[in-house]
Amino acid sequence: MKISTVDFYNKNAQEFYKNTINVDMSEHYRRFEEYLPPESRILDAGCGSGRESLYFLTKGYNLRAFDASAEMVRLSSELTGLSVKQG
Repeated sequence: MKISTVDFYNKNAQEFYKNTINVDMSEHYRRFEEYLPPESRILDAGCGSGRESLYFLTKGYNLRAFDASAEMVRLSSELTGLSVKQG
């Protein structure tokens, strides 16, 4: 039986979250931020754990986020305080 990507993340959300939430992404963030004017709007499509969303929120950016997995939406909403959408 083939499992869909969304089903995989719904079933493995806690493990994925635990294994990725503390990964150091600072170099990637820095390179991305070079192109952002202050107070930019960011759409975090496929936001997963919400790790990137949280980072950019703390930097003052206006952020919206969504993910296809209901479990990842729940976890990222809890982490960021955003109303992350499922889609």
